Amino acid sequence: MIRAALRKLTIGEQLHEEEVFQIISGIRGGEVTEIEIAGFLVALLMKGPTIREVASIARAMRANCEQISPNVDGGLLDTCGTGGGRTTFNCSTAAAIVAAAAGIPVAKHGSRSLASASGSADVLEKLGVVIDLTPKQAERLIETVGIGFLYAPNFHPVMHKVLPPEAALGIKTIFYTIIGPLINPADAKRHILGVYKPELVAMVADILVELQFKHALVVHGLDGLDEISVIGKTSLAEVKDGWAKKYEVSPVDFGLRTHTYEELTGGTAQENADLLRAIFAGEERGARRDMVLANAAAGLLVGGKAADLPAGVRLAAELIDSGAAGEKLDDLVAESNRIASSGA
Repeated sequence: MIRAALRKLTIGEQLHEEEVFQIISGIRGGEVTEIEIAGFLVALLMKGPTIREVASIARAMRANCEQISPNVDGGLLDTCGTGGGRTTFNCSTAAAIVAAAAGIPVAKHGSRSLASASGSADVLEKLGVVIDLTPKQAERLIETVGIGFLYAPNFHPVMHKVLPPEAALGIKTIFYTIIGPLINPADAKRHILGVYKPELVAMVADILVELQFKHALVVHGLDGLDEISVIGKTSLAEVKDGWAKKYEVSPVDFGLRTHTYEELTGGTAQENADLLRAIFAGEERGARRDMVLANAAAGLLVGGKAADLPAGVRLAAELIDSGAAGEKLDDLVAESNRIASSGA
């Protein structure tokens, strides 16, 4: 199975979905060795994966993960991105909480940081959220609070076997970069997906179309951010009901001011958690708040709570200023601890 696939890849042939499913299932079942996994990663990288191959890998990874199906009203939203852009202060985590405060059910998929000072898991942990929940506990958290964190290592056994040989090779493949955001265990079909380089915007949008996402925005700040930027222009592809449209936006399009990168930098996980609390408490009203407003607006748009991005900014500001976002964070902290302590 794997050797036949390797032969195809080395002569530039595309893998069929059935072959991809066999490989991913074989990795999970221990039928594919570490050397064969490494060969697969390198061969796929050298050939260059097609849109259909990446979509097939994403479908196979989801089929081989611990899936959950929260009983919620409305489509689930995720704000997990690729990482790897210029670091800020975990804006996507704040945007997810604002979206949940608006009544959008959120399944925030993520892990600890691989490339920056702190990832979403690190910051949420410093905020007091219990991140290391079982799949069933995470499902219950989403149902009771409207938002839950899906800690990737608890859901994806295949990643445990793919990442070590990738690390040993010293190369970054699609498993390190773009696969993670595509394999939400709750199958969230609404997504704000930041990417670390501009050429990925159109590619990832096409993959989301292939995966039949309901509504998503793929974004890259042209100043190097893997989020919507308030420094300058953002390249954006909107995916909706089977089509993708690419365009650019600037802070002025949101009704926001333009800022410098230095105003947006974060720090350690604790420092970023403190920044997020300060934004929700109304104590931080500068560039970082504007960054949260811009990215939360995107979540409110794809979540169906805002007609456009400027309306999303206004609603996000109301949710923060009214205390609703801070209350949602408090609820998330309290309920995650209660569920974890129950042991169920």
